[in-house]
Amino acid sequence: MLQPPARRRLAKTLILLLPMLLAAVPTLASVEADQRAVYRARDRVLPALVHIQPVLEVFRAGEREQIAVTGSGVIFSASGHVLTNDHVVQRAERVLCTLSDQQEVPATVIGRDPWTDLAVLQLEMAEVEGPLRPATLGRSGDLQPGQYVMALGSPLGLSRSLSLGVISTVERYLPDSPEPDGAVAGTFNTWIQTDAAINPGNSGGPLVNLRGEVVGINARAIPVIGENLGFAIPIDLAQEVVRQILAQGQVRRSWLGISWQPLTAALGAAPISGTGGALIASVAADSAAAEAGVRPGDIALEVAGRAVVGRHEEQLPTLRRWLSDLPAGAEIELVLLRDGAKRVAKATPRDLDSPEGTEREFREWGFTARDVTPERARRMRLEDRGGALVSGVKSASFAFEAGLRPGDIVRRMDSQEIPGLRVLEQRVQRLIESRVAPVLLEVQRGRSRAFILLEPTYTTKPASSGAGSPR
Repeated sequence: MLQPPARRRLAKTLILLLPMLLAAVPTLASVEADQRAVYRARDRVLPALVHIQPVLEVFRAGEREQIAVTGSGVIFSASGHVLTNDHVVQRAERVLCTLSDQQEVPATVIGRDPWTDLAVLQLEMAEVEGPLRPATLGRSGDLQPGQYVMALGSPLGLSRSLSLGVISTVERYLPDSPEPDGAVAGTFNTWIQTDAAINPGNSGGPLVNLRGEVVGINARAIPVIGENLGFAIPIDLAQEVVRQILAQGQVRRSWLGISWQPLTAALGAAPISGTGGALIASVAADSAAAEAGVRPGDIALEVAGRAVVGRHEEQLPTLRRWLSDLPAGAEIELVLLRDGAKRVAKATPRDLDSPEGTEREFREWGFTARDVTPERARRMRLEDRGGALVSGVKSASFAFEAGLRPGDIVRRMDSQEIPGLRVLEQRVQRLIESRVAPVLLEVQRGRSRAFILLEPTYTTKPASSGAGSPR
């Protein structure tokens, strides 16, 4: 038992600590103030929220199909521009947007950027009743971990939903994960990670701060291996993309042909002073960097007079982004470190092609094929971009029975070279019109070659729109 002097000291201590303890406990007034802040932010952005219902052209199991999906978007201009994810509207044949007041308005895709997974729509303003209330685009550069945010959208098709959470980190690096069509999101950006619930259907919706400003575009979730892991595209990057799409209908970037690794992967082999430098992991064949003599394993110290910073993986998206802003067609210098000695190489960046390419259905033979884009060639470690990549084979079709498989690259047809998808499409159509059978295909399968003998039978008149024309 405490003696009287000790009890008096404890009482004095508690009296001194009591104000601080009470201040640390949220009062009803402060909770209500926070609640009102959420309401105000919600009311500023909710009128700009859009439920998007596109009808997409997809190629699955060797056939072309049309499917209806749902996504989200946000109106950012009084003239009816809507910002959303590219994967929501890619290959969209038509788009219907439901506004916050239940108006259903058709929209047109006016620009897409597969590299950042962003797209801009234009509402058919003649179909809109009354004025629009666009959202305010804020700044993602000011975000901090722990900051409250709201994710709005249509998760699982449930329109006008809101979830509340905090920013987990503002610079989450995620390895490139290509979509089935070849697009790669995250090449030029890190991600805003939040524990505000993001689910399928939230894609394209706004991530909003408590001032009611859009600070990100919801894009990804990892529901299988973790909870409360949502990712949004920073609005600063989105605004750069929007400006170019509105000005020229697309985003133009340049490309040297270099794939990067963090410099930390090479520190054991080459001592590097300072904080700069990035490791060149690979160099694309026939690229500007290859022609300049750049080699895998080189360490880039400077490009176009600017220091290269890529010591850690989260720095690589920023590096790629500013390199992609270099003007195509203008020669630049690269300062490289190779075998402990500095070297200077001169290269001329080229326009960066779309990562997607074109896909076509060869319905009469039962397969689909797509372009071999530079990005796809790099990921498949192909020596060139020749041929057409088989993307799907329909079961019980002529192609399936002959042994054609997804991933095969058609290189030759009846001893004639197939340089790309367009030529394959033209030659297949001519063979169908002439009722030619059998047909011998030479395909690349991994590192080896295989021969496929197709034996189609023609019992009906071929469609006049062509073997590979979408219908």
